[in-house]
Amino acid sequence: MKLKAKYILRTVADKIVAIAIEQGGNDTDGVITLNETGAFIFSKINEGADFDSILEDFLKEYDITKEEAAKAVSDFVEYLKNANLLEDDGQKTMKL
Repeated sequence: MKLKAKYILRTVADKIVAIAIEQGGNDTDGVITLNETGAFIFSKINEGADFDSILEDFLKEYDITKEEAAKAVSDFVEYLKNANLLEDDGQKTMKL
């Protein structure tokens, strides 16, 4: 998994936002507001982590089952794909 642009995460007025610092095209410009779990997953993807390592870290961070974690990560990755924020780099993105 790879984001189309490079982002930094910041907290602004009690909201977590991802701000594009390297533009990946018109559809990836700007600011994205995230909740806590979205920010966690987004930051891992931004660092270049693959699905399995994100899932492992997610399980360490949150007290949920592996199935719940896999669904949460998969759903968020799907959201990013639908928003056209991920490049198709051929990596596996889902393992349930």
